[in-house]
Amino acid sequence: MNSILHIVGDLSSGSSTLVIAGILFLVPFLHEDIAIIAAALLVAQHRLSYQLAFACIFLGMVARDLLLYGLGTLARHNALARRYLIRPRVQQLGDWLGGKMLWVIFVGRVVPGLMFPTYIAIGWFNLSFKRFLLGTTVLSLAYLPAVFAIVYVLGTAAFSRLGNWTWVVVLVPLTVLLVLRARSYLRRPGLGATE
Repeated sequence: MNSILHIVGDLSSGSSTLVIAGILFLVPFLHEDIAIIAAALLVAQHRLSYQLAFACIFLGMVARDLLLYGLGTLARHNALARRYLIRPRVQQLGDWLGGKMLWVIFVGRVVPGLMFPTYIAIGWFNLSFKRFLLGTTVLSLAYLPAVFAIVYVLGTAAFSRLGNWTWVVVLVPLTVLLVLRARSYLRRPGLGATE
């Protein structure tokens, strides 16, 4: 946890704008909400312009979504994966996804834990790349400013009262949440967890 606080401390106290922009572009590949929170708090501290923060997060979100679609497409070309995963019921799922793709993209974005499997499945079933790109772009353009604005308003109020302790108040619960989420994921059957 100290390393996370150290990185955030560096970001908020004089790191190069280019380094901050690069990190903000990459963080959505790990967790987009954390990226949005970090960007909004940096803007609230006047360490970064909202235009740059928004652009980096948005481009990172769309690039991550395209990567997930691409991973699904690559998996579809794997003979072993096709043989074990594509059964008649699975093909029916692909037909259903195709008819409701924009809704599925929305649900995958807002329901925790669904984005990765959903977007990979869309690529796996070779659903329209253009529709996927349009859907994920439009949804990102709606989701990002909404969450960003909420965090910015709360962050500005927090920084006016707590100063730099705001980073600790935000990062400690997020770190605990991520650790608990990772532990529950690693304890699932078939992932090498001991019982």
